[in-house]
Amino acid sequence: MRGSKGVRQACLCLALLLLCCFAPGARGEEETAEAKDLSVSCVYTYSGSTNFPGYMMFDGRSRSAYTVKAGEQLLIRCPEEAGTLFLRLSQLHSLFTLWQRGERGLPLKVKVVDTAALVLTIPLEPGCRTVCLQPFGEDVRLCEARIYGPGPLPESVPQLQDQLEKTDFLLVATHPDDEWVFLGAVYPLYGHEQGYTGTVVYMTLPNFERAHECVNSLWVGGFLNHPYFLGFPDIPQNSPRSEKNKCKQEDVTLSLVRLYRRIRPLVVVTQDPKNGEYGHWQHKMSANAAFDAVSLAADPDFDPESAAAYGVWTVQKVYQHFAQGISTIDLPIHQSLGSYGGRSALEVARKAFQEHKTQLKTPFRPGASRAVRGDIRQFGLTWSTLGPDTQNDMFEHIDPKDLVSALTSPAPEPEPSLEPSPEATPTPDSTPAPTATPEPTPGPTKGPVPDPTLSPEPSLWDKAAGATAWAADRAALLAGTVVALLAASILLRQLRRARRRHRQ
Repeated sequence: MRGSKGVRQACLCLALLLLCCFAPGARGEEETAEAKDLSVSCVYTYSGSTNFPGYMMFDGRSRSAYTVKAGEQLLIRCPEEAGTLFLRLSQLHSLFTLWQRGERGLPLKVKVVDTAALVLTIPLEPGCRTVCLQPFGEDVRLCEARIYGPGPLPESVPQLQDQLEKTDFLLVATHPDDEWVFLGAVYPLYGHEQGYTGTVVYMTLPNFERAHECVNSLWVGGFLNHPYFLGFPDIPQNSPRSEKNKCKQEDVTLSLVRLYRRIRPLVVVTQDPKNGEYGHWQHKMSANAAFDAVSLAADPDFDPESAAAYGVWTVQKVYQHFAQGISTIDLPIHQSLGSYGGRSALEVARKAFQEHKTQLKTPFRPGASRAVRGDIRQFGLTWSTLGPDTQNDMFEHIDPKDLVSALTSPAPEPEPSLEPSPEATPTPDSTPAPTATPEPTPGPTKGPVPDPTLSPEPSLWDKAAGATAWAADRAALLAGTVVALLAASILLRQLRRARRRHRQ
């Protein structure tokens, strides 16, 4: 009886071991465990001060920032393995070197970071225990420098990717929060739901607290990439003329011409050019500058420097808030959106607007009527190289071949022919007939035709990263198999011994 009981126990142990090693989802649950914020337990030191207030790096206050001077070092030591470094920056451009070291100071990786982003999520090497940040050339102002453990970051942490180098549509907003209060339905409907690539540029930058509220709101609203900031001052309506002259329309127009040429949007959406929604002069300025920049971006004689750097570009359609143009459009802001779990564009805009904490006391909200001063439905088509709209669709008549998704997709490889065609085989006495050059398609009547050589190179999938991930999964599977076999071998020995004792 003792022997049979030992056999049953051994079999049960073997079954449980195999179940733990090979149960579906066991590894997945471990991999998807949310990363732990290790910042409070980390030690922050700064070579430029013996009294560095390390708590400022994780106090959650974007209005406060600490300057790490060029040549000095910010050192973060972790009590356990680090997985991700999260940075909030208080400047529009940062350049620094990042060192990673292991538990005993073993160098793991050195990386130069040159970025225009306000938030950065930098994956750290396995076994990283120390991070060292050193600016060079210019100082770096940090609002936050948090350390998270291995695993995916919490959903509340904005994880926007780099600024786009090519976009299908561009929202031109005057202030942070205007992207939702007046233009709030465009990205949920066309970006997140329909899959068009879109981004936003802000004419003004009131302060970096507002900028970080903006980044948080974009993340909540489904944006994938960092916005652009032109950096002009936010000047109240009742300011004297001397103050208003610090923000001139010709300067804004020039900045937008350079941006159009750089990221080549097909569709531009702006605010109200006539009344500025509620009479705000900077709203009217940004909307009119966005319109004027369209024809100038297509003119090779205007700003030759950016024309040489990026080439000229013709925007195909411009929509302006409340405008009466070639045709009008009324966005379906109450439509249920599957990509947002059934929420409507209006609901998404209202939720994202809540991240603009400093603006919640204003009377402006994303809405469905002018009564709340935030109607996000009505737009007029004021520029088009494709004719008027008939389908209530901002991307009507846009050629799918011009979209970012088409330009970044690898071209399909032709299927090989089993037997060569006799007509296609050249002979020594004959030369292939020259291929006739196709006649160019007439361009639009308004604005020059974009140079086809300006299309971006395809962005291919990172094969090395895919191979690394595949190898890691295979190694984990093999390791589990070896452990299970060893355990099975040990248990079989125990079974044989139990049987011998039973016979005796």
